[in-house]
Amino acid sequence: MTTLRHRLVSPLLALALATAAGDALAQSAGAPAAVPKHKCESPGDHPGKLASDNQRRSWTRNMNAYFDCLKKYIAEQQAAAEPYLKAGNAAIEEYNTNTNKFNTQIEETRQ
Repeated sequence: MTTLRHRLVSPLLALALATAAGDALAQSAGAPAAVPKHKCESPGDHPGKLASDNQRRSWTRNMNAYFDCLKKYIAEQQAAAEPYLKAGNAAIEEYNTNTNKFNTQIEETRQ
């Protein structure tokens, strides 16, 4: 009885260890770094018709600064992503090229 239990425990233990190791590798390889949120300060609600000219001008300046900040953040994020997009597109191109090549080779061997 002990031998049967021992035989069952070993494969289960091996499976559990392999699963844990696979999970650890998947997390380290595929887990992206946390992307920081922008630090752009929203101008808040529009001051309205009853606000003074100075208040409206101030709000407009703050709104423009907010949008400029967001545009800068977007450009930085797009620049950071560009090498990954290029690498992904290159892999897609290689996949498509080789799929066509291998399909042609398979078809040629069937004739």
